[in-house]
Amino acid sequence: MSYKSPLMSRPDYLVCTCFGVMYSEICTAIASGSKSFETLQESLMVGTGCSSCVNEVKEILEEELSKI
Repeated sequence: MSYKSPLMSRPDYLVCTCFGVMYSEICTAIASGSKSFETLQESLMVGTGCSSCVNEVKEILEEELSKI
């Protein structure tokens, strides 16, 4: 069972504090064609600062791809 942040129940929240990336921005990037963590890193810079958001970004990616 994977850990789900309690923040994930909110409609929008800050995921990457280093670069100010919101949950909605990650979802939009995935819907627009970013289908891997690496492409999200390139387009949004998530996970390239302190790396504390890496697991959460990967969870969001997995969840959003399962909806497609």
